[in-house]
Amino acid sequence: MRKHIFIKGLLSCLLIMVFSCRKNDQNFIYDKMNEVSIKTDSTSFAVTQLDSLKIKPQLKESIPGGDSYTYEWKIYPQITVQGQSPVILSTEKELKAKIVLPPNTYNLQYKVTNSKTGVASYMLYRVLVNGAFYEGWMVSNNKDGKAQLSFVRADNALILNPAEAVNHTTYPGHALAAYSAVDYNIALTLFFTDQGVYRFNANDLLQNGTTTSLFPGGKQFNTTPTYALNKLATDQYIVSEGGLYASLGPTFYPAEVLTPYSDRFTGDYLLFPAIISTTQNSTFFYDNKYKRFMQAAYLDRTLEVSPGSAAASFDLSNVGKTMIACDYGAQSYSQDEFYFIMEDQGGRYLYSINGTTPGLKQTIGNSPDIDKASAFASSSVVKHLYYAAGNKIYLYDILANSARLLYTFHAGYTIKDIKMLRSTSKRIVAAVNKGLAGEVYYFDLDNLGNFIGNTYVKKFEGFGEIVHLSYRNP
Repeated sequence: MRKHIFIKGLLSCLLIMVFSCRKNDQNFIYDKMNEVSIKTDSTSFAVTQLDSLKIKPQLKESIPGGDSYTYEWKIYPQITVQGQSPVILSTEKELKAKIVLPPNTYNLQYKVTNSKTGVASYMLYRVLVNGAFYEGWMVSNNKDGKAQLSFVRADNALILNPAEAVNHTTYPGHALAAYSAVDYNIALTLFFTDQGVYRFNANDLLQNGTTTSLFPGGKQFNTTPTYALNKLATDQYIVSEGGLYASLGPTFYPAEVLTPYSDRFTGDYLLFPAIISTTQNSTFFYDNKYKRFMQAAYLDRTLEVSPGSAAASFDLSNVGKTMIACDYGAQSYSQDEFYFIMEDQGGRYLYSINGTTPGLKQTIGNSPDIDKASAFASSSVVKHLYYAAGNKIYLYDILANSARLLYTFHAGYTIKDIKMLRSTSKRIVAAVNKGLAGEVYYFDLDNLGNFIGNTYVKKFEGFGEIVHLSYRNP
């Protein structure tokens, strides 16, 4: 009996399983998902602050069918900045947005979402936001009884007197010079006048320091000073009125770059306004009082006489001549070459240092008006030195030890300054005054060092009397 019941139960289970299988024996249809691919000509963009960023992506559906989509352009810093949250720039398919973000490197995320399925596609871009003054020539000039800092940007945009406009203030006195220091953790501009020094963020020229914060004990500027980082970027140096002053640089102490400068380095010396950063270990300076090179080690606040060598082309500790100009020669990661114009009663001379080694030592010969030259600029590519005398620009061929005339401005013009565009050594920039009105000229160089077309390629007007040119690197 029990056996019979068991067999009947087993048959019932088998029947249930069979019918169950038949019930679930269905044909499933899988729909392909409509996906969107995003393509643009580039994934990296650069835009100047307050300008518009425009991106036109090309979208392609895997199954074209008229689906609707939503869009989002979200931007955020590549490195997290405290207090700075992601910003939605646009919800349109194509981006056209005015960039008001501070200068920095950003990630820009483009998100395309299918309104029906909720499936999203993404594209990530790199965006470099440059300040309005990201690169170009700083022109220190005087106009209407005020000091002015103007800017000729790398894209040839001329911005007259922006420091005054940005900071809603005027800068009294007579302009002396402006310099910029740029490193991974620093972008500063210093503007010197005979009534003080003013420090700005280099990217937007917002003022962040004055004489009282840089020199709490007070400081007077009467002659053209100079300012720069040392090669290791551990120190900021200012040479003014023959004295040397220092503050911490960004390499080891990035948070300390805005701290005040030291007192004048102790010692009996009168430095020429040049910061000669030839090596990472030491920075050279030149003492015009005792006609010798001096040096300071990084993070050190003492100035010592450079050791001399009888085997060298000249004795660093006893040069015996007055320095009147200094500029770069060849540059490398480990060491740089510098050229120096020296003079004594016998004439003018060209000297050089490469790293810590004395190099050239030659009398400048066969060079018209060299005794009247007041501005100099050297190449970092070939052995060429340019000099200006009155309204004329000459090219001095160092190897040939002779010079030739390249260009003469009209009568009544005086060349105040010339500089080499260091990134290429293919452009000479001249600041020229006609009375109290200044102009800036670009001259491009051919492979022989001559001015292409024997004339200038760009001219900028509207300045007051120009006193100094300096380049703001990106």
